[in-house]
Amino acid sequence: MDNLVKRINNIIEICWESFSAKVGCGLIEINKEASMQLNFAYLLKNTIDLAIHNEDEKITIELETSILVNGGTKECDIVIKISKEDEVTYIPIELKCYKQFQVNGIPTAGYTKFRDYVHDDLHLLEQYSLLENYTKGISFVVTDFANLVNRNAFWRNDISNGTIIHEGVVSNANYNALDPEFTVLDCSYQFNWITRNNWHFLKLKAID
Repeated sequence: MDNLVKRINNIIEICWESFSAKVGCGLIEINKEASMQLNFAYLLKNTIDLAIHNEDEKITIELETSILVNGGTKECDIVIKISKEDEVTYIPIELKCYKQFQVNGIPTAGYTKFRDYVHDDLHLLEQYSLLENYTKGISFVVTDFANLVNRNAFWRNDISNGTIIHEGVVSNANYNALDPEFTVLDCSYQFNWITRNNWHFLKLKAID
């Protein structure tokens, strides 16, 4: 199973590289999270079978999967279900997309809250990983708003390029560690954005 999961993670990486390249050059148009989910899932659906090398291996891609966490239900954007013989493994994927302007040309509000959403996704992925048969998940983030990526100030929910979260603590952040609204994280992450033309892309996974 470990080898199969590794092959699938490699395919996910290839799909993300292809997705970011296509969005960056305009081959894929996205305007919100739903279109991001649809297009990325389409690439996965048409590529993931390359990871199957044996008859006893099966892969299923599920969208908006309900997952029971701490007595409540959460909707995970994409869950990849992996079956081999009698074993089952799940890879959860969360997606976030923020555009600087709406379709009508009006600036999109809520970019501060968007940073919270990215941290919330990381928190959810950590919770998922504690469930039976779930692996560490992946968060993918897309934006055309450069101020989210390149900042001179550091905030408690910072997602700008170069930000490091070490065992839940955000580096160089301006926040009160006792702030009740601060999303509690346990793992370590490094924010390395990739820019393609006017778009910026981020892949986040807990560092071992």
